[in-house]
Amino acid sequence: MKYIPLLCTTSLLAACLGQRPREVTPAEIPALEARLQREPDNAVLRSRYAAALFAADRCDPATAEAKRVGTLRPADAVAAMVIGQCAEKAQRYEDALAEYRTFLIQHGQARGAAAIRAREQIALRAYSTAQARTALQNESQLSAQAADPNTVAVLPLAIAGDSSYQALSRGLAQIMTSDLALIQRFKLVERLQLTALLDEMRLGQGARVDQSTAARVGRLMQAGRMVQGAATIPPQGDVRLEAGVVQSSGEVSAPGATTGRFRDLLRMEKTLIVDLSARLGYQLSEAERRRVLENGTQNLVAFLAYSRGLAAEDAGDFNRAAAYFSEAVQTDPGFQAAKDQYQAASVASQVQEASSSQITTVVNSPPPPEPAAEPVISQLNATVIDNAGTQSDQNAAGGSQTGTDTPSADPPPTAKILGTPKTATGTIRIIFRLP
Repeated sequence: MKYIPLLCTTSLLAACLGQRPREVTPAEIPALEARLQREPDNAVLRSRYAAALFAADRCDPATAEAKRVGTLRPADAVAAMVIGQCAEKAQRYEDALAEYRTFLIQHGQARGAAAIRAREQIALRAYSTAQARTALQNESQLSAQAADPNTVAVLPLAIAGDSSYQALSRGLAQIMTSDLALIQRFKLVERLQLTALLDEMRLGQGARVDQSTAARVGRLMQAGRMVQGAATIPPQGDVRLEAGVVQSSGEVSAPGATTGRFRDLLRMEKTLIVDLSARLGYQLSEAERRRVLENGTQNLVAFLAYSRGLAAEDAGDFNRAAAYFSEAVQTDPGFQAAKDQYQAASVASQVQEASSSQITTVVNSPPPPEPAAEPVISQLNATVIDNAGTQSDQNAAGGSQTGTDTPSADPPPTAKILGTPKTATGTIRIIFRLP
């Protein structure tokens, strides 16, 4: 016979049995307080008590209780969520973000980490929007001289040529930001912060930013330098990737550029980062160069799915974003950034819509399932052909390349690869269907 410990009151029975706990309510507060008089160091009870106080909108005592839980059980995600959301309610977004990020750094694999990651993204979005509106309201008081020269923002890249690769605008900007963040000298503006400002300036996902606007964005963000890049992806021929630096004062440097086949796009990005760091006045050490080269993924199919996920997420479509991030992880199981984004996007809608009484159910919900690797991709080192493929390749794929600049929707996440190899030998060619 299996005995249930005495600490499992009716309200906690489901949690003790490993089931999803029911919602916490303010009505539980008296009973929980009575229990805690007898068991002051019971972290499970105290965590639920903190959540009940939060549900009653009593944030000061809820935060105090949650901090005590943190000393008793540091990996308690409910406590971190209570502290963070109380800070959000008071519009102390920096405190909330610090709480969420500290938890993720220390307990990124703990139960509830996906919900914390989603809440961190939601808080950052709210904080970024508030900051953007404040900056625009006070724009006349901002000066280029006050901008920090070591604060760098990477604008979404302009994508010219094949319209089916527009999502690379976000993906390339994000990986460039991630690479530059590995260099200790620079402080990088986060993607969501930049996205919020561009949205408030009515320069959303489709707009291109000219050099004068880039300088204005730099002043508003108090970023001393803006990286402005472009990728030219023609229907045939070499791809060109370039990036220059725009000072907040308006001064523009000549862009550095690299060319190559489409399949080498991610290696080209690393080459550009080395050049770009020099243009920013910093020479990479050998250790930094290695970290940059190892950062992210070298699987172009995974990166394209990841880029489309970022675009969907920036548009507020979390379900579609999760599907794209899942596809990226299926293609490259070692792509950590895609894994983190998948975790957050998978539960973002649930976390965003949860009431204060649902905090325990959201945090203790089963984590999103790990995407399974695609059999063909996981077993073979697939080669992505560049978009200047032969006509026979295009015919074998059952389609043709248009090469037009007409805007088109991204393909759905489930339709990324055409054709199945008949044998497991030789070169596998993955062909993108172009609209």
